[in-house]
Amino acid sequence: MFISLVVCLTVSYACCDISVAQESEISYLKDKFMQMEKIMTKQEIRIAYLEETVLRQNTEILDLNVEVSQLRPNIRTLERSLNSLKNILRRKTAASRRIMTESVTKPDIEQTYVPNSVHVDENGKGKRLLLPGTSTVNTAIGFYAYLSQNENNPGLHHIIIFYVKRTNVGNGYNSFSGMFTVPQSGLYAFAVSIIMNHGYASFEIVKNNEVQGTLFVDAQHSDEFRSSSITVLLGLVQGDVVFVRTSSTYTPHGSISSWKDARSSFAGWLIQ
Repeated sequence: MFISLVVCLTVSYACCDISVAQESEISYLKDKFMQMEKIMTKQEIRIAYLEETVLRQNTEILDLNVEVSQLRPNIRTLERSLNSLKNILRRKTAASRRIMTESVTKPDIEQTYVPNSVHVDENGKGKRLLLPGTSTVNTAIGFYAYLSQNENNPGLHHIIIFYVKRTNVGNGYNSFSGMFTVPQSGLYAFAVSIIMNHGYASFEIVKNNEVQGTLFVDAQHSDEFRSSSITVLLGLVQGDVVFVRTSSTYTPHGSISSWKDARSSFAGWLIQ
């Protein structure tokens, strides 16, 4: 009897020890599991942040690609304009050297006999005078150019190249750069006409780097084509450059229209 009681007590104590060990192990595993859950939660937050960052960077890259694609036509236009200006500068330099060379070999003043110019000396005798020769040369200068098709979505500060030349007396207009270089000093008139449909934009007539006139076309809320025109008079000196561009401060929306029935055009001529 006593031995049986001892055995029972021993088994009971052993079972208690095993139960305590299991509970301790379970508690330990629960703590580990909770720690892992916290780590996974932090990682999920970090992953979500990184995914948002990647998405934002992809959007920025797309925007930059669009901006680069819009800038490329302007860069090509500026390159053509720069090459044109370099050619003009070379021609002007060669012409200046030729004029300087000719001025060395020719007299500065050519005298012309004027029959009615008489001077009376102290003895009462009349003497005919030789006065410096004067001459005026009226040179015909003028051009007319237009767009043969639409100019799609021009950007800010964009030079409009009217590349179809119908008239170019004096060879002042360059259809590759869209610029008119003044071949002779004088008073000039310039006329610009722009057509748009479902768009609006402001345009400038520029002399060298100075805005001389502006026009605005508003066809935003119309199913019809709308146009705007301007004519300016400018006193210019030889070598000045005149051209048409979109506004440097007002972003254009839409395309410039031009077809066989209605032309967006640029013209200029010497008045005197």
